[in-house]
Amino acid sequence: MSEFNSIEACLKEIENRYNNTEKIRKKLANYEEPIQVTFLDTNRNVMILVHNDQGIEVKDNTSDEKAPVKIEFSSEKIMLELFNKKLGAVKAYSSGKIKVVEGQIRNLMKLKSLMF
Repeated sequence: MSEFNSIEACLKEIENRYNNTEKIRKKLANYEEPIQVTFLDTNRNVMILVHNDQGIEVKDNTSDEKAPVKIEFSSEKIMLELFNKKLGAVKAYSSGKIKVVEGQIRNLMKLKSLMF
């Protein structure tokens, strides 16, 4: 497994995991709430649009103030550490490095396999 060196590589991996993993598509078969991810250190926004089990779109440098699920990362480095398995999702959440700003924690748990 290669190391992720950029947020762009992580975003591409989110798409790859969805497209290439039947288990993830099944887990998200009834999910279609847009997810806005914000990186506080760079003020970068990413939209993840899951279309049930029909497809996924990851839009970098895009935001939607009406998104029902909003997740904040304290920095882009946190996402890289998650993807490179240097930090666990639960520890990142419990230490405040990831925050669910809008929506419910169960949404983050459902997305765990897709994003982390």
